[in-house]
Amino acid sequence: MGILFAQKTEGKIVRRDAIIFDYLRKLDVSIGNYGALYLCVHKLQGQNLRSADRQALNDTFTNLSEAARAELFVLPNEDMIVIFNKACRDEILACLVKIRFLLHDDPLIKNAEDLEAIGFARVYDLGSESPAFHDAVKTAMKSSVTFSREKAEDKSHVLPLNYGNGRKAKKELTTDMLAKVQKILSVADFSSFIRRQSVCAIIGKAAPQRVFEEVYVAIPDLRDMLLPDVDLTANPWLFLSLSETLDKRVLETISRHDDGSLLGNFSININVSTILSDEFLAFDDNINVSMRSSIILELQLVDIFSDIKSFILAKTFAQARGYKVCIDGITVDKLKYLNRANLDCDLIKIIWHPSFLDVIHEDKHFMDYVNKAERAKMIICRIDDPQAVEVGNSLGINLYQGRYVQRLLNGQPRKTVFAARR
Repeated sequence: MGILFAQKTEGKIVRRDAIIFDYLRKLDVSIGNYGALYLCVHKLQGQNLRSADRQALNDTFTNLSEAARAELFVLPNEDMIVIFNKACRDEILACLVKIRFLLHDDPLIKNAEDLEAIGFARVYDLGSESPAFHDAVKTAMKSSVTFSREKAEDKSHVLPLNYGNGRKAKKELTTDMLAKVQKILSVADFSSFIRRQSVCAIIGKAAPQRVFEEVYVAIPDLRDMLLPDVDLTANPWLFLSLSETLDKRVLETISRHDDGSLLGNFSININVSTILSDEFLAFDDNINVSMRSSIILELQLVDIFSDIKSFILAKTFAQARGYKVCIDGITVDKLKYLNRANLDCDLIKIIWHPSFLDVIHEDKHFMDYVNKAERAKMIICRIDDPQAVEVGNSLGINLYQGRYVQRLLNGQPRKTVFAARR
């Protein structure tokens, strides 16, 4: 799905309604097969709507099935438009149910049973209601001019939606802020920041088979909770220090659980320095020996090459204790420089990007790199569409991770990695 943002240039609204109408014209004679969902996001109380909620709104529609042929447009006044195949109308209505759940505490939504009745949502049949839809978009664009002027006049107003060229610049993380965050993390319930995403084996059209789950910290949620106006990653050195703190809290959180609450077959994002720390030794002491071989330690490529000697020491120690080691953060253009045998790791993660296809076509030695890295130990990650699986399968790669994989897993029972200790 494409997401088109209505942009601002030197205080003026760029007429992105033309892009929407252009898209409709491209549908041409098939427009009768399409509908449009209009969400009046500007009617919500922005000060009560977290950026995480706004991202959830986006994700609700970006996760629609391919059959929906959906396109999401965002107007300058924050309203959203989804144009979709009417054959998937029920899928769109299900999205409205999810949205009502996501925004249940907003005053507009709180006591509403029907989002259309309160004027928050409207579904148009583009076969018979195109004029009405066009008028709604034009009205929104006119109100967007007022919206833009009001924001320009009110210098103290913080625009709650960080989209396009109107994005508000975030502050850079400072040492004082870092100390504050680290202090809070030392006493906070850290389990609420932990997320999981599956790595699955997928071959052809067969259902995905879960191999293990990656356990990681939701940095955006952490930022929204503690320092919403700060870019935690802007300063790489301070973020490295923060990531080391996060590593240790993840290890501590896992160690606090009874052995029976951890089912194994999971991976942890971790720094090289953390593996060499006392906290990792404490974690290792608390882990059942038989579980170690099912735990994967994921190390970032940039971290590895910043101190290769420390990496070799940490990797040798971890593997001697029975853990598996995975190298993460590999882009397709860097694959040629990686010798997995020399690094002696158990798995490697390659970040999916459409440029995969260009590299395959342009580099006649690409298959040599794949063979050298051992395709059976390669994972293609950050997958958002089925094309990645098709390309990966053509290369003999069968392990995948990403939002598309999670969508395939919907409806299948999930294992619980953590269980709250009572």
